[in-house]
Amino acid sequence: MQERTMPDDVAPPLRYFKTGDPVHVRAQQVWLILVSTVMSSARNPRRPTVITYGDLAEAMGMDRRAGITLNRQLGVVGDICVANDLPALNCIVINDRLNAPGDHVVTRRGRTWQQEQADAMTTDWFAVRVPTTGTLRKIRSAAVAE
Repeated sequence: MQERTMPDDVAPPLRYFKTGDPVHVRAQQVWLILVSTVMSSARNPRRPTVITYGDLAEAMGMDRRAGITLNRQLGVVGDICVANDLPALNCIVINDRLNAPGDHVVTRRGRTWQQEQADAMTTDWFAVRVPTTGTLRKIRSAAVAE
C-alpha cells in the first residue's frame, strides 16, 4: 500500500458544524441529515420515514430538547425545496407526540405535509447537490424580509 501525502496548501481544511453557527449553516447540516434519513430508509411513500425534532437535534450534536428551536433551519430547508419544485424535505420532521410536523411547516402550494412526506420518499435526493451555505443564506434572507 502506498502512503499519500499532499502539500498543506493543496487541500483546504474541512470545516465542522458547531454551536453558534448561523441558521443557514445549520440548515445545511439539517439538509444532510434529512437526505441521509430518507435515502437510507425503505423509501415507501405509503409509510414515509420520519425523524423527530429531538432525534434531529441529537443528530446535530445538540440536546434533544433543542429540537423545538429548529423551526428556522427547517424553514430554510423547506423554502429551498419549494423554490426548486422539490418535495418539502422538512416535512419528514415530526413532533413525537403528535406524529406531525409543527404548525409552520413549509409545503409546496396545494400540497399537504402528508403528500410532501410521500413525495420525499420517491425523490432521488442523492442526485440533488447539497445547497451551499451561500445559497441557504440567500433563502434565509428572503424569508426574513417577507
